[in-house]
Amino acid sequence: MKKLLLSVLFLALIAISSSSFAAAKVVKKSVVKKIAVKKVVAKKTVKTISAATVKAVQQVLAKDGLYKGKVDGMIGPITTNAVKAFQKKNGLKVDGIIGPMTLKKLGVK
Repeated sequence: MKKLLLSVLFLALIAISSSSFAAAKVVKKSVVKKIAVKKVVAKKTVKTISAATVKAVQQVLAKDGLYKGKVDGMIGPITTNAVKAFQKKNGLKVDGIIGPMTLKKLGVK
């Protein structure tokens, strides 16, 4: 009788463990799916500026001694580096982007 009772208890314990394991697997899969669904890619809006604005920026930077290239209205490495130097000098975020704060500090509209 004791052996039968022990066998029944052992089988019940195995059944509970395996069902808990299966439930844990299901929960784990659903958590992974929820995380994957919540992953969002940030999009940045890029605003273009005119060649005339770039020329005005280049002229101001040249007067300040930071830009030594041709005033052509094109953004290249010389312009970007001059913008970065200006931003650093004026306590702005140094990213080389001619954004609204940089334009304001330069006095260009």
